[in-house]
Amino acid sequence: MSRNVIAEAVAHYEHLLQGDVLHRTHEQLVRAVASRTSLRRQGRSLYRALRPRFITAAQQQEIQRATLAVNRALEVVFQRACRDEPFRRELALPEWVDLLATADAHSPLPSVIGRMDGLMDASGVLRFIEYNTAPGGLFRTHDLAEAFHTTPIMESFSRRYAVDAPRYAPHYIEALRENHARTGRTGPLRMAFFGPAGPDDSEEEDVLQEYFQAQGILLEIVTSEDEWSHRDGQLFLRDLRIDAVTFISAIGFGGLVIGCGPEHPVMEALRAGSAWFMNGLFRTCVLRSKALFAILSAHAETELFDAESRAAVARHVPWTRLVRDGTTRYRGEDVDLVPFILEHREQFVLKPTTDYGGASVTLGWETDAEPWRTTLQQAREETWVVQERVITPRERFPYFEDGQLHFESLYSDLNPFVWNDARQESCLVRLSTAAVVNVAKGGSLTPLVVIRER
Repeated sequence: MSRNVIAEAVAHYEHLLQGDVLHRTHEQLVRAVASRTSLRRQGRSLYRALRPRFITAAQQQEIQRATLAVNRALEVVFQRACRDEPFRRELALPEWVDLLATADAHSPLPSVIGRMDGLMDASGVLRFIEYNTAPGGLFRTHDLAEAFHTTPIMESFSRRYAVDAPRYAPHYIEALRENHARTGRTGPLRMAFFGPAGPDDSEEEDVLQEYFQAQGILLEIVTSEDEWSHRDGQLFLRDLRIDAVTFISAIGFGGLVIGCGPEHPVMEALRAGSAWFMNGLFRTCVLRSKALFAILSAHAETELFDAESRAAVARHVPWTRLVRDGTTRYRGEDVDLVPFILEHREQFVLKPTTDYGGASVTLGWETDAEPWRTTLQQAREETWVVQERVITPRERFPYFEDGQLHFESLYSDLNPFVWNDARQESCLVRLSTAAVVNVAKGGSLTPLVVIRER
């Protein structure tokens, strides 16, 4: 009979979590929250669970393999969207996105950072439900992982288990510098972040700016109305040369897209290759749509993808479709999509293609028939996707409250970061009592730890 290594490690960890070790660990994590802005969100602590999420080295390798295989399928979709306007319509992209294709659709630079948001199903298979082109949470998890690493409980646990805590923030810097080097430029990287940050992003923006500057990257928070010029093959903000531009929030993204028309110096520089957009401006617009997974799912058995990517999509991407009238294939059968969704709500999730932070996500198994009907009608009139439910088991996590150790059953997700479209390292892990696992909806964070017995 095979051993459950993770269950044994969790049991040993919980056995150690008592007495002085318990109290000093909790106190140390509370002090970390008090001293680091990144570990609070609008005044609320993001630390609650007293245990990291454990995986084995074999599980880590499987996560890396699956993530990169599905990421290659995303790249195929993007490249097809670059050259095939009718295909872009399948992605349900707004028409204004076409105007950005001339900016940098054919840039050879990969995405610096992406995040594949996933859930581990009851059989232990990681199922990817979304792709995030501008992922948050990295610096928060970086600081929480550092705080956990030096706690008394991890010191005791490490006597029996070798612990590998994946790096977070350093990968960001390395990936940025790799792309900077690809442009042929030398010297410090100078970045312009379009703002302002929204209320959900301002704290993380402060942390990011401090970390970047500590690593020798100059970061300016800008708007389209600043003093920009494109001259002598260079992009300038006043007299400061800018190498790369990006945004920190949806507000900044909107200000960039609306404020920087075709003749704006920033757009001129992107077209000319005088500056580059982190993750690609057109790429970001294409890959940020949740309809992306409807394309992956619908083409999982076609020649759009190579054999390895087809197998990865079939295994790791839940059945997903744009909500439209008409028939489609579901588990080998033709179904009339809208009536089928209406009748089998317990099997499905409805969500808009453009919202984020868990906004408007409707879980059929938690929704009564009439509200589901109303939401489905809205989905038909707007641009939504329907996705098959990923049944994910809850996991017991310890927490400390009122001077005592308690346990609660939590949902968790597992969201691997991808660096320069070529490496998978580190994951965001969120915990929640609600099935929609999101920090914006009251969830917390815990670091990911790879373990093996000594």
